Amino acid sequence: MVTIIKNQLLKHLSRFTKNLSPEQISLSALRGSGELQDLTLDEELLTDLLELPGWVRLTSAKCNRASFRIQWTKLKTVPIVLNLDEVHIALEVCQEPRVMNPSAAGALPVPGKYSYIHKVIDGISVAVNHVQIDFNCEAFTSSVQISRVTVESRTPEGRKGDLRLTRIKSPDTGQLLIFKELEWQSARIEAKAHGAAAANLPPLRLLLGNTHCRIVIKKRLSDCSVVGSRLAICPEPLAWALTDGQLRAALACAAALAQPVRRATAAATRAKALRKIEEPREPIPTKSTSGERDILARMFAKHDVRETSYHLLAPRIDLHLCDDPGLGRSEKPSLSNGGALQVTLVSMQADLFPYHKASDDRRHWRGYREAATPHSQWLSQALSSFCTTLLDSLDPRPLTPSNKTSQSEKVEEPVSNGIKHKQPPTQHSASSAPSTNTTTSQASPTRTRILQQLGKLMTTCLVLRIDDFTVYKVSTGSKSREAPRPLVSAEKATLPGDAGLLHAELTFFYYPGDVCFPVPAPKMYVQLSPVRISVDVPSVVWLGAFLPHVARALKQEEPEQEEGLPPPYMDVRMEAIMPKIVLEAGSEHVSQQRDRPKELQICTARATLTNVRESPRANSAGTRADLASILSALRRSAPPRGQFPCAVDDMDPIHEQFILHADNLDDIDRGTSITPELLWRENRAVWCARVEPLWADFCGARATNYKPAPLLDATPLTAWICFDENMSRIWVVARTCGLAGLQLNHYQMLFLMRQLERISEMSAWLAHDAERQPDAEEGSIVIGVVVPAVELTFVLPSNCPGQESSRDLDSVPLDSSSLQDLKMEHQAISTLEASTPLEDNCCSEATMAPSMMDRDSGVLATTSVEVCQPIPIEEPPPPSPGLSFGGFSSMRRGFTSLVTSIDSALTRDDTRSDAASTASSDSDRYVVVGLAAESPDDADMAFREFEHGRASSGVEVAAEVVERSSSPSDHSVTSSCRRRDVISTSTWRLNNIHIVQQSGGGNTSLRLAADDLKSDECSAIPWDEFQNKFSMRARAWSEPAADGDELAARPAPNVAARLVRTQLPRQPDEKGQVSGLAPYDELLEARVRDLSIALNMSTALALAELIEDEVVAPPMPLEVLIENVKLHLIEDRPTRSISSPPPQPLDVDLTTLRMTRDTAGVVRLGPPVSTPSTIASPATPQPTPELDEAKDKIDRLNRENEELRKRLVTLSRIAEDNRELRAKVEEASVLRQCVHAAQQEAASLLADKQELLEAMRILQEQLSGGCRGKR
Repeated sequence: MVTIIKNQLLKHLSRFTKNLSPEQISLSALRGSGELQDLTLDEELLTDLLELPGWVRLTSAKCNRASFRIQWTKLKTVPIVLNLDEVHIALEVCQEPRVMNPSAAGALPVPGKYSYIHKVIDGISVAVNHVQIDFNCEAFTSSVQISRVTVESRTPEGRKGDLRLTRIKSPDTGQLLIFKELEWQSARIEAKAHGAAAANLPPLRLLLGNTHCRIVIKKRLSDCSVVGSRLAICPEPLAWALTDGQLRAALACAAALAQPVRRATAAATRAKALRKIEEPREPIPTKSTSGERDILARMFAKHDVRETSYHLLAPRIDLHLCDDPGLGRSEKPSLSNGGALQVTLVSMQADLFPYHKASDDRRHWRGYREAATPHSQWLSQALSSFCTTLLDSLDPRPLTPSNKTSQSEKVEEPVSNGIKHKQPPTQHSASSAPSTNTTTSQASPTRTRILQQLGKLMTTCLVLRIDDFTVYKVSTGSKSREAPRPLVSAEKATLPGDAGLLHAELTFFYYPGDVCFPVPAPKMYVQLSPVRISVDVPSVVWLGAFLPHVARALKQEEPEQEEGLPPPYMDVRMEAIMPKIVLEAGSEHVSQQRDRPKELQICTARATLTNVRESPRANSAGTRADLASILSALRRSAPPRGQFPCAVDDMDPIHEQFILHADNLDDIDRGTSITPELLWRENRAVWCARVEPLWADFCGARATNYKPAPLLDATPLTAWICFDENMSRIWVVARTCGLAGLQLNHYQMLFLMRQLERISEMSAWLAHDAERQPDAEEGSIVIGVVVPAVELTFVLPSNCPGQESSRDLDSVPLDSSSLQDLKMEHQAISTLEASTPLEDNCCSEATMAPSMMDRDSGVLATTSVEVCQPIPIEEPPPPSPGLSFGGFSSMRRGFTSLVTSIDSALTRDDTRSDAASTASSDSDRYVVVGLAAESPDDADMAFREFEHGRASSGVEVAAEVVERSSSPSDHSVTSSCRRRDVISTSTWRLNNIHIVQQSGGGNTSLRLAADDLKSDECSAIPWDEFQNKFSMRARAWSEPAADGDELAARPAPNVAARLVRTQLPRQPDEKGQVSGLAPYDELLEARVRDLSIALNMSTALALAELIEDEVVAPPMPLEVLIENVKLHLIEDRPTRSISSPPPQPLDVDLTTLRMTRDTAGVVRLGPPVSTPSTIASPATPQPTPELDEAKDKIDRLNRENEELRKRLVTLSRIAEDNRELRAKVEEASVLRQCVHAAQQEAASLLADKQELLEAMRILQEQLSGGCRGKR
């Protein structure tokens, strides 16, 4: 008996093993146990049988001992147990996709219906003591050691139980769900990169603790084939410490695998997707009653695997990054001994859906809120545009009126996530019989085939969601034991508690099978919820040295791109909701100074960065027309080249790429052949960044009761960015909309000066560390900004404490219409508070972002809102700066469209599906009762445990954030009204401001040009009243009409300045070594002309005290030229003597004055001189008006020549395109003539054929008639 069983085992196992003999098998048939020793498996056969990915090959597989135990009398309920002692596996990477071995097809199991033996096999439990996997690649070798591995059948709830409860069979579709769990106790991963580039890289090590993998397999009962599966990996909290060398080694290993994996995965995905589309669903008869049948159907639908997916559910990941000595470590003294940075990720979920049909919805994706995700609308619009463009390109013929309402377009309705969704759930293809016939009868065949092919479009989608993350500041080896402080942290108190912090999606499109047809471009979308980013100089400098050094590993491992190969093409859109950049005070902060802030917060309601253009019909920023208007504004406001403050060798911020992109002349030529990239024509090298709007507040001052005090009033900002292929040269053009309001007092100015010193130091160290990189290229950056108008108000102490009149600030009156708007605002906001509260557990004072620009009026209106406490309508409190809404229409758009959309987008969809599932075994009634008793509402146990962990961790985070929300960063309307001290103000206005900053080659220059310098004063005004009028200042301002002539030279600006910083060569120290920052020279040049200013004497003295610094800084060399400036100084100070006459005003008329200061601080005043050293100085006027006129003409000609040169380049490109088009038109004409000739020849041949046929018919009739006559 034992011998017969051994022979049978040898017969079956010999196909999968090598040199297996009966001596290696010990068997006890009655006990149901046996053991096999020293098994060597056939690696070539197993490579195909196990369906390993096409980029990997099994080279060796051995097992020292394998034992099994079978309980013959309990096979229905107790699984067969297979125990393996040690398993050694060797794998190698295939550079080209592996082809299946033909001999393996004979060893595959013969398809057959799902039977009792399949139930027994699917229920086998496997336990392995130790698994050793050796991985070999050209670029690296690695090993994976896993201990205590078990694979067991589980119930849908993840419990051990009867085998009949581990399977669910559908009574209608003929499909079966099998639930498994893979678990290992520990895993050790080691990798070592080798090669010339990775010779000095350390080995990479990673330890994983206890990990669970929940697996759901969906099979078809008719042939036992696997229809789909769901894999959820749930590791325990992970902590990993990495040096920059280990991180470079990890990136090198990943880069080496990227190309083989990409090639093999693309082919395998298309082949599997074709099989999944062609899968039939055959109903099977069941013996269950109708009631049990309904329960079984609901149970199966509840746990059904609608599509294959893979999930990673990590509750917490702590990543510690450390730098090694070398190029990855900054030379900054505080970082010279190294530093470490900690990154903590909480509740990270990564989902991969490789076979998702583009026309299907995503409602079954766990935790995915399709209807509330902004990405769904963006994706839907992009796919609809792609379909329209594809139809216009491949079928340009106009449709008849009947075709415009064809059935093929009515069957499907667009929804939020994809191309189009079918209304009836029974339609599985866009090419169903009724719609196809109707389309064929009304639309062209080409259009019908295109729509049928688009109905097969599929996607591979990767979704990454992180509930919370924190990046801590760099810690060094100092003796201080301070707790790590966050560098980047979440501010979840401003959003619903269950909202995730990061949501990212990466989508690729393809067609099943080997089909070459146009597909949409890959799309990446990233949404970041409110975060607080602290600007810490050591951390930024540490990252500036660490990250480029690590990124070099990717550049070294990437294969050289072929000449002419275009860069990767992808549509990218990134959004940040209510981010906050914080500049914190340093050790110089003095608590006794009541007005001195502790931090500066730069905030925005929404920041967007994208390389995809908005629709031309959208009258908003982000379109090509918006870029063209910014370029036009830059041209109008720019001084002529060579005229102060510009120099001849200055770089132009308007790059040629901007001009071509604005005129839509930079499209990529994809040819006319049908390829997947046929419609990837729009250039994606130009990026648009929008900040809607931007504001800045000082926080932490005791004088404001630790509430925010505005620095910058809310103003929208739009910037366009382009760079070369190596990203070493960057061009930026930007513009603000509306009036930019600023206010500043003495202590706030001191805070800003200290921050500027830190930023200057940080920039110098970043540039220094970048120059140390071996392959560093000489980079440059040019930024051009246009600001229509700026009002800077200096807040001064009042000399008249008894006067609280605001009569001098009549430029921004609070008229009756404004008050009426405020009443309407507060009434509407109170209604919104009563009907749609933001969050039940929010703090007593909630913050809201400013509204967006009112496009109808062109005015940015702002008024602050206190959400949780109703505001009386009769006495509206004065608005708080920076965080406000103004104007009922603007408030309705800003508040409703922004806050409500954010709230709905980030609120978890708690609707639970009514779908249920059923189980199947020999006793359906037993299984139905067992599963129905233990199954809760949520379908998958792995996701439910992960959500529970998120909820528990979210409570702690919420408590921390609520505690922080009562900090000085809170905004409150009522708090700003409690400060009743009297101040004086001095407001300075500038119009048509043109700012250009350029850096490159160690030199930096900043130039400014502005017009219409005016001043206004208020001797005494309450602080809260001033803040009220400051926040409404933008209402009274309207932008003047722009001059249409862009080529006209700008007149000499009233105020112009140029700051130049030149880097000097570094000198060696006493040891002959060059270290530290390079020295530099600075020079500030300014020209002020044609101004008339009236100023009170007390204000002038107060301004002098305001600009006085608290530290003695080295003098900066400067040169100022004053021309035709008139000062009217009013003596408003009381006289000291009773007998003194009344004070008289003082008029000062400065015709021409030159003021210079050298490095020693010596100031010299005198007339302008023309010496060899100063004759070429931009601040030196020419002696005669004829030369001035000639110079102006030359400058205008130079400017016109420059513009004409750019236009000639554009015209030459247009001419070249026209030549190509004409050639193509001529070629098409020749082809049409050939086709016409061929058609005529074919018609002639057809006529000849008809004549021959007629002649043959006549001959046949004659022959038949002759035969009849003979008879």
